[in-house]
Amino acid sequence: MADPIVDELRRLAGPELYRRNAFRISGLRADANARTTRQVAQRLRAALEVGADIDLGTATSRDPHEIQAACDLILGDPRRRLVHEVFAPWGDDVSGCGCHPQVHQDHDAAVAAHNDSISREQSRGTPDVEWSRASQSWSKVAGVLTNHLEYRVRELDDRQLDDSAVAGIERELPRTLVQPAVDLAVAGPLGRTGVLVKTARRFPKAETVHRRLVEAAAAPLYDDLEERRTQVARRIGEEPVDPIVAEIERDLLPQLQRLDALLPAKNNHRTSALHDQLAILLNNCAVDLMNRGEASDGRAERWLDRATKLVIDQRDRDLIDENREALLENQRAMREFREQVDYLFRMRGKYAAQRLLRQARAQTSSPSVRAEIDQMLAEISAGTFNALYSPSPQVKRPPRQPVRRKRRRRRRLVAWLLVLALIGLGVWHWWPQKINISNDKISDNAAAGTCLDDQPDGWLTSPTDLRGADCDSLHWGEILGYVAITKVPAAYPGDVQANALGQFLCGEALVQQRLNESEYDVTVVHAPAQRWNNGKNASKYENYAACVVHRHDGLDIGSDQVTRPDEPKGPKPVAMDLQGAKVADNAPVGTCIRDRIDGQATDGVLANEVKIVRCSEWHWGQIFGYPTLYEAGQSFPGESEVNALTRRACAAGIPSLPGFATWVGPPSYPMWEDDKQVKYAVCLVHRADNKPFKGAAK
Repeated sequence: MADPIVDELRRLAGPELYRRNAFRISGLRADANARTTRQVAQRLRAALEVGADIDLGTATSRDPHEIQAACDLILGDPRRRLVHEVFAPWGDDVSGCGCHPQVHQDHDAAVAAHNDSISREQSRGTPDVEWSRASQSWSKVAGVLTNHLEYRVRELDDRQLDDSAVAGIERELPRTLVQPAVDLAVAGPLGRTGVLVKTARRFPKAETVHRRLVEAAAAPLYDDLEERRTQVARRIGEEPVDPIVAEIERDLLPQLQRLDALLPAKNNHRTSALHDQLAILLNNCAVDLMNRGEASDGRAERWLDRATKLVIDQRDRDLIDENREALLENQRAMREFREQVDYLFRMRGKYAAQRLLRQARAQTSSPSVRAEIDQMLAEISAGTFNALYSPSPQVKRPPRQPVRRKRRRRRRLVAWLLVLALIGLGVWHWWPQKINISNDKISDNAAAGTCLDDQPDGWLTSPTDLRGADCDSLHWGEILGYVAITKVPAAYPGDVQANALGQFLCGEALVQQRLNESEYDVTVVHAPAQRWNNGKNASKYENYAACVVHRHDGLDIGSDQVTRPDEPKGPKPVAMDLQGAKVADNAPVGTCIRDRIDGQATDGVLANEVKIVRCSEWHWGQIFGYPTLYEAGQSFPGESEVNALTRRACAAGIPSLPGFATWVGPPSYPMWEDDKQVKYAVCLVHRADNKPFKGAAK
């Protein structure tokens, strides 16, 4: 059964203890009788409702509804009233209670000091003297309240009240006095938390409730911090780490600091565990930075230093020390590697250095090594390459300890050491190279500019194991680049359109790199429909094609690299067929024809290639389709029938486009000479006035 005394004391306990006191709100004396209470309530409420000026005396409220509620409480349950009397001034009149006058004086001094210390704390003051005075005053008076409270029980003369009410107040009083300081320690400025926790211990009999109250107040902080820690841990490796570390330092660490002040780690397992968990978060952010090759600017080292200061568990400390050691080893290896590249750069020029870097990139799967190599390649291209490598100042290395792995921990592998060993042994030219141009991610493939040896028959069916070659020697081909055929995700465009798009985009890369289209040819390699990332399957494929350039005449490329991956990537026209032997050999549907085609198609009109451009460039016409008219083996039915069917097929595939006209091309005569060839039409759209335009026809 609920105890009204305990319930009311716990309802009041907190920073609002005195502001919510019914006697303070109403301005009534603690010993006011029922008649006086009703008269005061009526007089104050009437005056306040009409806005009249009135002397409120000691009343702390000007809200008539709040005053009425306070008076109702005083006139209501005497047990609740008695609780409020404990925290209201008693005054100097001891004629009825028989108390020594000093008891009232000490009580009122304790109430005033406690109220003042709470008020100053809430106004961001530093009321340490007031807190000390409050705890000392309550300690002085807490043991001598019994006589006065028993007198008040008799004076109130209500059958709901007896001496057990006084005993209940005395038992619950320590909790009520301690709670305001505890609540302010949890919710107030961080710098005051430790002071307030210590202050709360000084109140009378606080040792019986202090730790329990602090633990209860800290529980929501623990729950929130543990939940946020879990959420942050899931984001590492999926998002950039700088905002994650900023969030840890801005939000999580101050909350841990508050918990340290409330329940220090040396005495509380939950605080200690959070120290280790947040240290591991910083460790993992540093590891992620290292794996991406961005650890040379001191960020990873600072985060590991911070983690070292936080960590408590020795196994976690060993892990962090291991990663610090790996970081220092990688910085040393990186300096040596850059010195090797710089030596080659100075002795043999930038292309030799670039070839070395690309070979190194092709031979490692380490994201951090690739990132560092990409940075050096960019510096060489920009003319800013410098072998000098200046990481953050190194600190004394901790001894390397065995690392016991847990699922939440990750380590950094010293991948640079393998690269340095290979360079030091001088085996770059002899290193067996197996080239992959068909990984899910373009960044995992061999880099553009990689040279290829002559490939065995059927190599297109196994583009994950190509034979590499040294660009300084004669070689069969080179990786021209990688081009995106569709967005990711997107539906597979079909074999014919995928091949045509690949031919156009790879041809554009050929022109961008200033390679002669009459001398070089491009082979296009892309994944089949099953691997295409359509958003409905589990594929991670980036929906691209690899472009492999080689000579038209089948001869080897000379002992130098012909591709120029660093050339600008602006749109370029590509010479392509509109009536090749197969539709897949033609310009892709949706691309545009730069120059005007005069008249309708007749034998020989489309015998030559036309310049195909992206439709975002100026162009004369747009390719809408290549509808099949006759299957293989069909004999020639006559020119008029073929032309009529061509017009109908194109009309069916082209929507109404005001201001535009249709250009149609029937199957050429050479198509009819090959019984095995499918006969198709060419359907184009251009402006009715034949003027060039930009963008798709619509």
